[in-house]
Amino acid sequence: MAIDPNPLLAASIPALWLDAIWPYLLMVLGFSLIIFVHELGHFLAAKWAGVRVDRFAIGFGRELFGFTMGETRYSFNLLPFGGYVKMLGQEDFDDKFNELKFTDDPRSFPNKPVGHRMVIVSAGVVMNLILAFLIFIVVFMVGLETIGTRVGSLLPGSPGERAGLQPGDRIHSINGTRMHEWNDIQARVALAPPHEKIEIVVERNGELLAPLYVEPEHDPDVGRLYVGITPGFTRQIVVVGPEIDITRPDRPRPSDLLAEVDGRQVTDDNVNEILSLLPAVQGEIIVERPDPADPNAPPARVQVEAPPRLMLSPSDPLDESSANVLGLRPLMRFAAIEPKGRAELAGMQVGDVILSFADVRYPNMTELTRAIRDNPERDLYFESLTPKGEPRKGFVRPRSQPKGQGTIQASVVELVSEDGENSGRRLVFDYVLQGGAAHRAGVHLGDVIVEWDGNQTPPRNYVNNSISRNVGRLIQLTVRTSNGTEYQGNVTPIAPGAIQASYGLVADELLRVGGIVATLNGQPSPALEAGIPRGALIASVDGQPVRTWRELISRFRENAGGSVKLVYLDEKKQPHEVDFAVPHTIHTLLGIGPEGRILSIDGRSTVSIETARKIEEVSVGYDPGTNKAIEQAADRQSVKVTFRRNLFAPVESAVIAIPTDAIDPWLGRVALVPNVLTSYQLGMLKAQGPIDAVAIGIHKTHSFVLQAYTFLNRMIFSRSVSADNLAGPLGIIDMGGQVARAGFVKFLFFLAMLSANLAVINFLPLPIMDGGVMVFLLIEKIKGGPVSLRVQVATQMIGLFLIVGIFLYATFNDALRLWG
Repeated sequence: MAIDPNPLLAASIPALWLDAIWPYLLMVLGFSLIIFVHELGHFLAAKWAGVRVDRFAIGFGRELFGFTMGETRYSFNLLPFGGYVKMLGQEDFDDKFNELKFTDDPRSFPNKPVGHRMVIVSAGVVMNLILAFLIFIVVFMVGLETIGTRVGSLLPGSPGERAGLQPGDRIHSINGTRMHEWNDIQARVALAPPHEKIEIVVERNGELLAPLYVEPEHDPDVGRLYVGITPGFTRQIVVVGPEIDITRPDRPRPSDLLAEVDGRQVTDDNVNEILSLLPAVQGEIIVERPDPADPNAPPARVQVEAPPRLMLSPSDPLDESSANVLGLRPLMRFAAIEPKGRAELAGMQVGDVILSFADVRYPNMTELTRAIRDNPERDLYFESLTPKGEPRKGFVRPRSQPKGQGTIQASVVELVSEDGENSGRRLVFDYVLQGGAAHRAGVHLGDVIVEWDGNQTPPRNYVNNSISRNVGRLIQLTVRTSNGTEYQGNVTPIAPGAIQASYGLVADELLRVGGIVATLNGQPSPALEAGIPRGALIASVDGQPVRTWRELISRFRENAGGSVKLVYLDEKKQPHEVDFAVPHTIHTLLGIGPEGRILSIDGRSTVSIETARKIEEVSVGYDPGTNKAIEQAADRQSVKVTFRRNLFAPVESAVIAIPTDAIDPWLGRVALVPNVLTSYQLGMLKAQGPIDAVAIGIHKTHSFVLQAYTFLNRMIFSRSVSADNLAGPLGIIDMGGQVARAGFVKFLFFLAMLSANLAVINFLPLPIMDGGVMVFLLIEKIKGGPVSLRVQVATQMIGLFLIVGIFLYATFNDALRLWG
């Protein structure tokens, strides 16, 4: 007889299984409850109308168990993702004539008046809304822990920052609708009308301000609109950047509490403001650090250093890799790596600096992106450095992404003539992968696009969008070769590769140049004129050693308007000294750093600029807006500028002269952000009494119904929301299981939201859905007779295929999200 060597472990296995699966079992039961209530609506309405009900079923497929009571069979079927009520007269089939027939029994569904049938059809949706309303009342009588409406931080250059939102603001309303929690804000922004501004009213320092008008932008990574804001923060640190060594006692750690910054006590009321100023703080930073060995002991007060994270905006908005400092491109670090993705399987880690990738030494973001994108399912060699400076080598195989943005394994740039002028939007291929889709179509490096998919001399964004959206579709093109001959051909975009990682972090502590941006605003960049090569390691400025990009920027700022002696080491570690010009920019003329905010230039707070989409009016504090405003005011001896030295400093004004070489706002493209992330502020959203709970229940039910319809509108018609955001049964069960682990009240809230959404979906005017049946009944009421059986059968078959297609698409999306 075998004896278990570890009976305690054996006994714990069932408990572990139960702990792993109970949230999902609970979600299945909750989903079944919603279906039961929906079908109960149809059942009760049918009984009220005197219709005989043959079957009341929860789920589809084979019956697991059931019972018969009276004239109705109550069954519980194998697949719990749906249900139905089978009434007399529905879908009776005549085997002899192969057609649907209706019984003459007065208790059959078709023989009831149209009004009664409308009540029966709509009763399921009404019951789902009632269920959602009742659950919301329970939830808000108990109280729901939610993220509040306070703004924590703003992404540099984001729509929210450009519109004037500030950390610490409480968002009171959007487009006149009161915001109760952060989810309300996210939904209102994501489902806003594309290319239209939304009205945001904020509370600042206890006062409601005049409305701010923000135009949300599309985020391709998540497939919806955003304004670039995060929820409000607390004092507790939960994440630190990969550059920070948490083993050092003088560095912040997760679980530390911010206590004092520059002599100012940190509280929940001022923490958002202090966090936004943290990167520029010169004084002491004190944290309270709990003792892990004695959680009950008073926390120790520890002085720490929290070096900020450096972010650089691109000088060309259409080219992410153009992020630079006076033409010098830094190397990139991995910012995030998905668990079990191709990057993690290859041994890559967050914070690694990419030194070589796919035979490209010191790749910039464009080179790295296209190497991954254009080589699906091919092994690519890489070299990197860990945050501790340890070398790493290996191979990574990008995973083919059938639903990703297409590629022709080539890229184009606008053709620029020798005098620096744009040559009428003609596009030239600046990169063509040997053996790739474009190369197989006959395209070569330097070819000029004459016509693309029927569009002559198209703009770059048109070509890029055409490629990204047409995987597998033939695109006709005409190109002009270097010898002047024209060639017609066809190219078919392929699915791109991905390694499930993002790499947007600047490698601040490695002053190696990852390449040169040749021109800034049509003029040769200082880096190009100085002749600094790719791979150069910058060692000193005017005889003073520099170790980080932040130090280099500081030296440049101190010497703006002149030049510096810059020493760099080449790849053979040989030193070279060059003269490096440092032009003024509006920030240096005003004596402010990257944390400064430009409010107006020459009396104007906004300017018109041309973007990839249209002519837009943008703030002069936004990099392209600053660029345009100072370009218009260049070579003027007296230009009035209003500004703040930081986001919360008082408004100042100055009259400056803007020289002609100061038209590039290079310091304005620099952003220093906190390298620590603290937890979000949570609050209890609770009704003041039964009446208030009813009011909130009505508001939430209405809100989720409106959101569901708006989501479908944005997804189908305006396309501002990606269909990838659809969730099928797998996704719903997974989300519900995660919510169930977070607490029963949150689980109830999720069920209420789901019930409201299913009410909307069921009432869509699609055949085989309740909404589709209602359309047929309305037509019958108007014309005085039912729609022909052939039309009903045909539309129901179309509807069935449509629903099955959507189901399979959503399930495929769920599988990709859950298992890759």
